[in-house]
Amino acid sequence: MSISNFRRDLHQLKIWMTYGSELLWIRAQMLRLDVITQFKSIILLIAALIFTGVFTFLGFITLLFALNIVLTPQAKIWTFFGIAGLFLLLILILMVLIAKLWRKQSQFMTATLKAINEDISFLKHSNESKEQTHEY
Repeated sequence: MSISNFRRDLHQLKIWMTYGSELLWIRAQMLRLDVITQFKSIILLIAALIFTGVFTFLGFITLLFALNIVLTPQAKIWTFFGIAGLFLLLILILMVLIAKLWRKQSQFMTATLKAINEDISFLKHSNESKEQTHEY
């Protein structure tokens, strides 16, 4: 190995480390911002779910007490089982909605991690192709 090859390789390593580290730093900052945004969304989602659950529970209990007084025994059976079925359906719809929101939140993070992998792969391949070019 000659000194000129060593200098060329050292220069290439410096370039690769400079651009690679800058690129990784930018990607890490994007990932950090996404994590912060996702954390805020999760906190907001949990708070909304708690308040919604409490208000739904209070409203439902009030409705049941009122219907228990007003309805005849035959109408109570149909009404209470109908309400239970409706709420089970609503719970199912809300679970699907929560799953979709969760997937949407994680898509950007996944895209950022994929982009980091592509950047590293690109830097590795560009370095290998330059080495092969200089060998011939």
